Amino acid sequence: MVGSRGHDIFRVVAAMACLLCYTTILLGGNVMASGNGLACPDWPSCFGNGNFLPAFQGGVIAEWSHRVSAFFLSITVLLLTLLGLAFERQRKILLRIAAASLGLVVTEALLGGLVVESGLQLTFILVHLGIATVLFGLLLVLALLANLRQMPQRWIDWARRAALEAAPPPRPASDPGRGPTDRPIDAPFGHPGES
Repeated sequence: MVGSRGHDIFRVVAAMACLLCYTTILLGGNVMASGNGLACPDWPSCFGNGNFLPAFQGGVIAEWSHRVSAFFLSITVLLLTLLGLAFERQRKILLRIAAASLGLVVTEALLGGLVVESGLQLTFILVHLGIATVLFGLLLVLALLANLRQMPQRWIDWARRAALEAAPPPRPASDPGRGPTDRPIDAPFGHPGES
């Protein structure tokens, strides 16, 4: 009974982590789009004075909201990994994805500090966003895998049908002169006869 309850907690926390990651990405995008990336010019506190509760005015609201969301995401992913160690040892893939997510969320936090300390250097911003996207993808897969047993069968059937409809039909073995785009291999651009 404890294992079942532990799995239920794990799957709820997995969904929460996915939602928090999405929220954090949206808030980070808002920070960049509004030009408030340096509204808090220091990291991890806002103004380098050790105060983790800055005055909420102007761009500080956007920047600090992103940081608070990232903090809660980090705590949730840590909890997810601990729950995985406690209740999902027999489902190794869930444990591996949770551990990889924890590594990425720590990397993201440190990279977020580097983005601020570098004065918003574009390379760091892009790497920060890229890793956040990978983290979201991992958490999404983790949430789906953890909740697969609880999904209604009609949802699973729909996903299978959608995947089969999206897959290209198999190519006949008797047509070796065709590539994956239905164009002859010697005509990489356009159709045969086009220049």
